[in-house]
Amino acid sequence: MNKLFAEFLGTFFFCLVALMSGSAIAAAGALAAMVYALGYVSGGHFNPAVSLAVWMRGQSDRPEMLRFAGVQAAAAVAAVLMAGLLGHQAVSAGVVTVPWFRALVGETLFTFLVAFTWLHVRTARQVMGNTWFGLAVGSAHFAGASAVGHLSGGACNPALGLALVAAGHVPAWMVLIYLLAGLTGGAAASVAYRLLNPND
Repeated sequence: MNKLFAEFLGTFFFCLVALMSGSAIAAAGALAAMVYALGYVSGGHFNPAVSLAVWMRGQSDRPEMLRFAGVQAAAAVAAVLMAGLLGHQAVSAGVVTVPWFRALVGETLFTFLVAFTWLHVRTARQVMGNTWFGLAVGSAHFAGASAVGHLSGGACNPALGLALVAAGHVPAWMVLIYLLAGLTGGAAASVAYRLLNPND
């Protein structure tokens, strides 16, 4: 339960800051802070794509991966409710005019980047015990949100994508983009990690 609570809190504050601020750097800062604060409890996934990649990497079992993804989705919804309580007014990102395949490719690429970075800084034997892992994960999210924010909202995380849809920032059909990008980007990150580290 402590792992699930940590995943809920980290995902909640990350999504809440992203929604309330509309700032990639603020969201990345919140993500980095939560990874530093709670990484020792649950690993600090805060992203279903990361949880998928960690499971495929062999660092967790399927029930834990599914529980983490469920808690992360619940935290995203809770963040939307809290943002509404705090008076947040959604302003559409205008992605409805962007072809769906561009949004999908952009989200997939940078969801991959976030999960790929997470695997390397949190699970690689060569850098275990490093002190910069939170900054690296936050920087990966900032890069993705800045690069494809105009295409897809720059979620780079299916949980944040769900929050963006639920809060009205992006059209409802975008939830499929975030889901597909999470599955594809997370799985590809794990495959790429294994190719680069066959003995780890």
